[in-house]
Amino acid sequence: MQLIWISGSTSTVKKINISRKSLLRWSALACACLIIFGASIHFFGFRIALQFQPKLARTMGDVITADEQQAVLAQHQQQLTRLTQQHQAALDKRAKELAEAQSSRIKELAETDAQYQKQLERITQTQQAALAQRDRKQKDLVASYEHQLALMHGDFKETAMQFSREKKEIDALYRKKLDALNAQMTAMTNKIGELNTLKERFATLAAPAPIKNKILDSSGRGGPLRPIVFKSSPNAYLEDELDYTIAKISSLNTTALGLQELWATRYQLLTQLPLGAPLPMALGLNSNFGPRVDPITRTVAQHSGIDFVAKVGTPILAAGNGTVLQAGWDGAYGLTVQIKHAEGYVSKYAHASKLNVTVGQTVTRGQKIAEVGLTGRTTGAHLHFEVLRHGQFVNPMQVLVVPGSKQSQPK
Repeated sequence: MQLIWISGSTSTVKKINISRKSLLRWSALACACLIIFGASIHFFGFRIALQFQPKLARTMGDVITADEQQAVLAQHQQQLTRLTQQHQAALDKRAKELAEAQSSRIKELAETDAQYQKQLERITQTQQAALAQRDRKQKDLVASYEHQLALMHGDFKETAMQFSREKKEIDALYRKKLDALNAQMTAMTNKIGELNTLKERFATLAAPAPIKNKILDSSGRGGPLRPIVFKSSPNAYLEDELDYTIAKISSLNTTALGLQELWATRYQLLTQLPLGAPLPMALGLNSNFGPRVDPITRTVAQHSGIDFVAKVGTPILAAGNGTVLQAGWDGAYGLTVQIKHAEGYVSKYAHASKLNVTVGQTVTRGQKIAEVGLTGRTTGAHLHFEVLRHGQFVNPMQVLVVPGSKQSQPK
């Protein structure tokens, strides 16, 4: 920027160059001059004001002189002393009031304590009287309890004696019943032995000779003979005697169950053997097992079975449980049924007029399997009955159990 100055009188032209740098320089210089001027006025003007116009200086700058400061301090000291005296007087007055209040409070507390002491004495006297009364009641109650206890002891003693008498009577009654039970159990034990012996005899009679040893097998058993005795001791406790008897009864029951199982097993075995009658009634034998005169050829020949006399149509029964091996025509036997039994036995029923079973069918002892006829090689109506064991002919009369059957002499 450039300023041009033209003087009118001289017609002089002056050019002044103004730049940003020059403006800043002149501005800084002007500020410095103003600061210096202000500081000078403040310093020298304040000192001049203190000398010529002290009141104005104190008003404007809040400044006082040393004398004035001394006067202010003295005034402050007097005010402080006066305030201290007033405060001390107030403290003394407050202390006096507190002392008087404390004295009054102490007097009140003393009076209250005296009242409490009187009340405590009255309460103590009341409690002592109550304790004394309670002690008297307790003594009376203890005396009453002791009297009642003595009465109860007498009653208990009498009751115990009565209970002892009743217990002896009950023990005697139950011991009598126990002796009767022991006698019955002893008789039952003997009866079981007799029944077992009788069963063995029947098994001996019913069992075929080849399997009799199996039915009556007693190998590998022995030991001392100790019979089961049901007998009570009068000096032993009844409960022990009852427990002993119950144990013996349990043992006897176990033995009976064992015998029952054994008998059932043997019965099951016997029912599977051809021991039953092949006809529903006891009929006479027409021809026995063994050598005989043949009814057709009239020569001596071996008869492999036995012949039962019966009418045509008479039911033929299975001699034991088993399975049908044959049911049909069999040459000289005619209509024939063969049944397989246990222990290798086979029973054969020949000359039937009608068959009621088929091969493979399971039959039971006494079941109708056919009807009597005269089929095959025969001279009349009858039942030819054979028994084989392991393929060998056995005399049926050694196997059958047919009470009342009439045996005829071999022909």
